Amino acid sequence: MSRTTLWSGLIVLFLAGALMGVVGTSFYYQYEDEHRWDKGPVGRQERIMKRLTQELSLAPSQQAEIEPIVKHAHLEILQVRVRHQPDIDRILGLGMEALKAKLSPEQQTKLDRLHVQLQQRWQLNRDYLRSAQDTMGRKE
Repeated sequence: MSRTTLWSGLIVLFLAGALMGVVGTSFYYQYEDEHRWDKGPVGRQERIMKRLTQELSLAPSQQAEIEPIVKHAHLEILQVRVRHQPDIDRILGLGMEALKAKLSPEQQTKLDRLHVQLQQRWQLNRDYLRSAQDTMGRKE
């Protein structure tokens, strides 16, 4: 076997591996995007904890100490979000109307579906916040 053939084979093998990596990563992120909201706010907290654990190499004892802090901060952020929801709804409504004027009827229908999904996610946040506040109120 000549050196040229060997190097050509290694280059093809490397490129095939790189291509598979790109395709696999693309599928992963597409799946992650589609299922990101399946668990709602609890899933968001889990993702935050997972990322912190990985990025900071947290020990189990540190995870146990940090998790309540993450939960508390997340609840406070949701409280701010819910307080400002009427303003967000108003702005979003105006934006939606302006967008629809530029879209075909089919695109408008798709946009309406996306808006409904967004509203459902926000309702999950409100329900989760209410439930968490009720739970915290009983513990205190």
